[in-house]
Amino acid sequence: MRTLIVYYSRTGTTATVARALANRLDADIREISCDRYAGGIFRYLLAGYDSVRGNLPEIEMAQFAAEQYDIVLVGTPIWTSHPALPVRSFLHRKPDLPVRVAVFLTHGGHSPPQTCIDELAELLPVPVEAKLTFNSAQVAAGKFSDDVGDFAAELEKRSAK
Repeated sequence: MRTLIVYYSRTGTTATVARALANRLDADIREISCDRYAGGIFRYLLAGYDSVRGNLPEIEMAQFAAEQYDIVLVGTPIWTSHPALPVRSFLHRKPDLPVRVAVFLTHGGHSPPQTCIDELAELLPVPVEAKLTFNSAQVAAGKFSDDVGDFAAELEKRSAK
């Protein structure tokens, strides 16, 4: 299964999960970069404000050829119940994605993951095949590898069908 992971991470939590998934799935990774929200409390507050308002920021990301992949995993933190704005910017560009897409989310426990999942489903050009959520405390404590393994195994099983 040729896998690509596309993700955004402001604090490193989503990046930690992305790397674990990449290692387990032998996947390529493309990080979405966005200088607008990098570092500090002011940038954190700006991210929350922009998220509620839906202000899409400029982003940067290395190109990829979708036809090289069987599945793309999209990773995002949850901001005010929504996918992080840099991920929304990426999806609003209508990227060429394969027919299989899964998502993984990280959150602080303040916002229900289902609202974010529903929004991602609306933004993606294909149905979400699988989803995985992690509380940031769970990731910080290193208590997520079993879930990563189960998720990867499920994706591989579906790929074999």
